[in-house]
Amino acid sequence: MTDFKPARRENNSENSADKSKDRKTTVYLVRHGTTGWNRQLRYQGRADNPLDEAGERQGSLLENYFADIDVDLGVTSPLQRAKKTLEYCLAAQKHPVPVLVDPSVIEFDFGDADGMTREQIWQAYPEFYRMYVLNEDRGHSTAPGGESLEQVYCRMRDGILRIAREHQGSTIVIASHGTAIQTFLNFASGIPWQEMKHFLLYNVSVSCVEIDPDGTPHIVFIGDRRHIPEDLAFCYANRKK
Repeated sequence: MTDFKPARRENNSENSADKSKDRKTTVYLVRHGTTGWNRQLRYQGRADNPLDEAGERQGSLLENYFADIDVDLGVTSPLQRAKKTLEYCLAAQKHPVPVLVDPSVIEFDFGDADGMTREQIWQAYPEFYRMYVLNEDRGHSTAPGGESLEQVYCRMRDGILRIAREHQGSTIVIASHGTAIQTFLNFASGIPWQEMKHFLLYNVSVSCVEIDPDGTPHIVFIGDRRHIPEDLAFCYANRKK
């Protein structure tokens, strides 16, 4: 992982609208804090669960993380766990930050498997379990009654590139979800949807991608969790075996 935090930008002519068109756009991707379903090791997609007490404590860590980063725009999934996480990300900003609620960065729709444990998915949907849960063919997996990973990959790719294009040269914080963020990190890493790999992302971990004016992404770092103390560190993938 590359250590990286861009310096705060001064308000000078280099920040003019014309100049911004020639600069990279910096996108921070933040996974939301934990919810009750995370703690119960249930797969969580479109269910609109709030942060639990630990998730709120995790979220407060993001205030200091972004305190010295001059954020131009906040973007969040429509789900309340992401909205609340974004509030924490922007809490220490010294200026008002506009916020967009954008459905393109919502979590993977698990369909009929939403709320199920690993064991329940194995019993009810063994093929989805094999392909998605065990990561044997994640790119080609489709949730029963829900989305395919290809659909998530494409909407995250198209949505974030659109946001970057519309706010070129800006520093953007996006509060989203584990599987959704992973799909964009695959794209930014040059991995096609058919070959999607699994990235280990802790709750309230931060990833960073720079996007060129022509839309070419560059990974800066993935899954930074140095701000998370051990007693608050949580990642479902590390607890399901």
